Amino acid sequence: MNIRKVKLKPGFALMELGGEFCIFDERDSQNGSLDGLPSVNEICIFLWNSLERGAGVEELITLLSEEKNIDEEDARLELEEFLAKLINGNVVEIDG
Repeated sequence: MNIRKVKLKPGFALMELGGEFCIFDERDSQNGSLDGLPSVNEICIFLWNSLERGAGVEELITLLSEEKNIDEEDARLELEEFLAKLINGNVVEIDG
């Protein structure tokens, strides 16, 4: 995945629902989580929060590696998996 910049689109939020965190479209009057984006794990929550603060792709890898004490290659794989879900759900704008 050759992505340089990622930005969350407006109107999406990470919210807790019944003890699980899910990504919601705030414009959805039914207030349901996004199709194809089931509840997210601790790593996804960390990455989401970092994206909200404006972290870039390389910074996300470094932050995740340090936060979870994993090597940068594993951090990159985790990030790519999460970004693929966000891209598929049309939650982010990317610059390749």
